Amino acid sequence: MSVFHKLRLDGRVALVTGAGRGIGLAIAQAFAEAGAKVAIQDVDLGVAEAEAKKLVDGGATAIAIGGDATQLDQVDRWLPDTREKLGGNVDILVNNASIQTQMKFVEWPLDKFEETIRANFTVPFRLCQQVIPSMKEKRWGRILNIGSIQGIKGSLGMGPYAGMKAALHNLTQAMARSFGEHGVTANALAPGVFDTLRNQTFTSQTQNFDWLPIRRVGQPADCAAIALLLCSDAGSYITGDVISVDGGMSIK
Repeated sequence: MSVFHKLRLDGRVALVTGAGRGIGLAIAQAFAEAGAKVAIQDVDLGVAEAEAKKLVDGGATAIAIGGDATQLDQVDRWLPDTREKLGGNVDILVNNASIQTQMKFVEWPLDKFEETIRANFTVPFRLCQQVIPSMKEKRWGRILNIGSIQGIKGSLGMGPYAGMKAALHNLTQAMARSFGEHGVTANALAPGVFDTLRNQTFTSQTQNFDWLPIRRVGQPADCAAIALLLCSDAGSYITGDVISVDGGMSIK
């Protein structure tokens, strides 16, 4: 089998959370291009539906799923909906949905802190719990958690978010140790500064990025390519890694 053929995802079912835009959308598009049946989940169902329609119009198989990553009763519908609409258990899970709040450490209210835990750690953990049994049975599965450079070195005002991303990185490695013998890999990406809606204010106000070795902010496609590798047969010998996709930010 050629290396390029190993990057194909024909027949695989993928759920990408928080995929209505940005990094999640780029990953969903790459998976669809590689032949996967893709569920695009987003808190804005209209946005997810519009993006799924574009993929379908291009010849791919895709559906849209709504739901708020801070509400566990909504999250519990994502996998059953994917199975029902795409006709199979999830082979590839990308935990990309998250929330990010920045404020002074001593001013964080407890309810906002708990919401941050739910969206950035509890929901990925819950979804992983739900997909692993069928992955083990099939002896093939890919879990990709979208962490953050914040999980490697936290920034001012980002303590709870950074803490949960660090926890997600560690959970990824624990799952890799637990399920590798069953054909299930678990990896994480740690994006740096990306040109996404979340970072729009910062990227638009910054005149240059000379402090980054690559001298530019990341584009969603920069994560999509490595995601495709990790979630295909080409990445079958990579597990437990937290891969920085940050233009060299973490080595400064």
